[in-house]
Amino acid sequence: MSFSARSFAFFAMFTLGSVAACGGESSSGAGGAGGSGDDAAGPGPGSTSSGPGATSGSASSGGGATSGSATTGSATTSSGSGDVAASATSSGSGDVTASATSTGAGDTTTSTAATGGTDPGGCSIFCSDFEGGSLPSELQFFPDYLRPRMGEFVTLDSTGHSGTHSVKVSGTDFSQMLGVAVPSNFWGRIYLKSATDIQMGHNTYVAAVEGNGDPNNGEQIRIGEHQCQLELNRKSDDKEKLSNGGMYMCSGGVKLVANTWYCLEFHYDGPGRSVNVFVDGTEVTAMGVTDWGPYDYKLFKFGFEKYHGGAKTMWYDDLALNSERVGCGK
Repeated sequence: MSFSARSFAFFAMFTLGSVAACGGESSSGAGGAGGSGDDAAGPGPGSTSSGPGATSGSASSGGGATSGSATTGSATTSSGSGDVAASATSSGSGDVTASATSTGAGDTTTSTAATGGTDPGGCSIFCSDFEGGSLPSELQFFPDYLRPRMGEFVTLDSTGHSGTHSVKVSGTDFSQMLGVAVPSNFWGRIYLKSATDIQMGHNTYVAAVEGNGDPNNGEQIRIGEHQCQLELNRKSDDKEKLSNGGMYMCSGGVKLVANTWYCLEFHYDGPGRSVNVFVDGTEVTAMGVTDWGPYDYKLFKFGFEKYHGGAKTMWYDDLALNSERVGCGK
């Protein structure tokens, strides 16, 4: 069962556009590592530009940035609880490999503020554990021109993080995202898993957007992958913050390996011009910004947008959007 503290109306318009990653060829041309490019019309990619950033995480080893720490929490349900443990390790080269496992029940509670695995106090905007048998009505699929084919891209799957279900996204087209209304300043937490390791190409997992949900409408601040690591990207000028501090190479940074659940947290403060990103409870400081904006966010989106990388199958579970930080252990 899934619940929401607010509802919204979506306005859809068809305008294709994207930016793309460096390090490979695309239908609109190749992008060089560290290059920059404007958004291009159509469902094809563009390119990204490098940006400065400090090293991330609470510890470093070798010549690269590290991110991640061990956290332990509990998942509260109406019929029991499930402990959640997450950890991250770093190697001498600076690469970071994080992992997360979960056990226990994922039953849905009867609270109107939250569903299983989420503390009721951490659900002032929207949350779902996707255990209700269908997608929550508050979620809308974007872009709207692909909405009639939504079932090809987004389904409920029997692979769950805290329970027995999650949202499976088959990232084969340009964009396949689910969106929900948010205020301009919000915290969020979502568990995500991929069928493949993080890619060299540029793609998006989640985003806060000003527009109506179309991939090319309004400013979009996106968290995804590029150069084999987690990154933050701004649509309008393609400015990017790599988790390894800005080196355009597959070295260092936050690595997400295949078939592993990760706790991704984010704080989007549009009026305050800031974004903060956390993986398994530890802030990735190299991805933080304090001067992007001001923005008036309208939607939070999650799924997969493919700019300059290969197709990707993703799973999402235990989404919580709140006015304050939710954390990974609730």
